[in-house]
Amino acid sequence: MCVHAKGITHIMRSTMKELEKLLDPNIFQRIHRSTIVNITQVVNLTNHANGELVLILKNKTQLKISRGRKNKIKDVLNNSMYF
Repeated sequence: MCVHAKGITHIMRSTMKELEKLLDPNIFQRIHRSTIVNITQVVNLTNHANGELVLILKNKTQLKISRGRKNKIKDVLNNSMYF
């Protein structure tokens, strides 16, 4: 697994599920089976042309949210003091 932080890629020898258990759920949310995001870095949530939701981060990175996690992420962001 690769962790991208501050422009550096770190290789970890664990699973996403293991990493997710270690992280604070008030700050880090899984948005896709292969993506966990720091919600303090989210600046916008937009609808994609095909109905998918996309998070836009402070560094302009765009990340797709899986259909199954869409409602939870909307709720988390709406209740977040960061967004």
